[in-house]
Amino acid sequence: KYRPKNFNELIGQDIAVETIKNSILSKNLPNAYLLSGIRGVGKTTTARLIAQAINCKKNFIQGEKCNPGEYCSCKEINEFKNLDVIEIDGAQHTGVDSTKELIASCMYAPTTVKYKVIIADEFQMLSKSSFAALLKTLEEPPPHLKFVFCTTEVKKIPITIISRCQRFDLHRVSIKDLLANLNKISKIENGKISEGALILIAKAAEGSVRDSLSLLDRALVSQNIEEKEIDETYIRKMLGLADKLKLLRLLSFIFQGDQKKSLESLRELINEGIEPSNFLNDLLEIIYFIQQKKNIGNLDSDLSISESEQESVNSMSNNVSTSTLIVFWQLILKV
Repeated sequence: KYRPKNFNELIGQDIAVETIKNSILSKNLPNAYLLSGIRGVGKTTTARLIAQAINCKKNFIQGEKCNPGEYCSCKEINEFKNLDVIEIDGAQHTGVDSTKELIASCMYAPTTVKYKVIIADEFQMLSKSSFAALLKTLEEPPPHLKFVFCTTEVKKIPITIISRCQRFDLHRVSIKDLLANLNKISKIENGKISEGALILIAKAAEGSVRDSLSLLDRALVSQNIEEKEIDETYIRKMLGLADKLKLLRLLSFIFQGDQKKSLESLRELINEGIEPSNFLNDLLEIIYFIQQKKNIGNLDSDLSISESEQESVNSMSNNVSTSTLIVFWQLILKV
C-alpha cells in the first residue's frame, strides 16, 4: 500500500539511489544490477523503479508523468501487467532448465518498451548450474535485455556472477528515518499512537521498513478495537519488551549485590511476558550506554533513551567500574 512510487520516496538509501539515477540520466546502464541487503530495505521496490525509469518515455526521475489517455509503461510495470518486465522468485526457479528457458525467451525484442527487464528475487537460491548458465548471457546480453538481481545473502552468489553486475548494498534504515516514515503513515491512517510507542516500533524493526510497517499495522488494528491511544506500555507488551527503567533497576540491584531484590525484579519482568532474547539484547544495550557515559561522557540522541533513563545511567556509571561492565558484557554474550 505504501510502496514507494519513485526514487524520492525511497528512504535511507540515498547513496545507492543517487548512483542509480545518475547512471540512468547519463544512459550509462550496466548489463545487470545486483541489489543486496536485509529483508524489507527496498530491494524489490528499487528493482521495479529501475525497470520503470529505463523504460519511461517521460523523465521518470524528475517525476514527469504521462498525459491522460497516453500509453504509460510505468503504470503497467507497477501493476505487474507489462509482458516485458518479468519477475521471478529464485526459490521457485532453482533448476538450470528454468534458467535456460527464461534466457531463451528473453532473446526476442520487447513488444511495448525499450528494454526487457528480468527481476530475480531471492537470487541466491539458484543452483550452481543455473548460475553457470547465466554467465555468458550476463557478459554479452542482447542490447534490449537488462537484469536486476535481489539477494539477502550475497555471499552465496558466485564471484563470477558478482563481477558481471553493478552491485549496490542497501543499508539498514536508521531509527530516525523509520520514525519519520511511521509518523507520516500513522497520520494518514488517523492512528492514535504516542511518539514513544513509534520509537519502540522503529527500534524493534531493526532497520527494516517492511517490518516497521507490519508492526505499526498490528498496533493500529488493536487501537481500532479498543479506541484509545496506543502508548509505550502496550507496545512493550505486544513485542515482549521490558521497561528500561525496570531493567536499569535490576542491573543496579545486581551491581549492588542485592540478591533478593534482583530476583524479585527478574520475576516481575518474567511475569510481564518479556522475551528472553529481547531481555538479553536490552541488557547489552544498557551496559553499552553505561560504558559510553563513562568513556565519552554523553549519550547519542539517536539511541532513543529518555531523560529519566539517562539519569539512571549517569548514576550507575559513577558507581561501577569498567572491568565489571566488561565481565557482564562477556557473560551475557555467552548465555
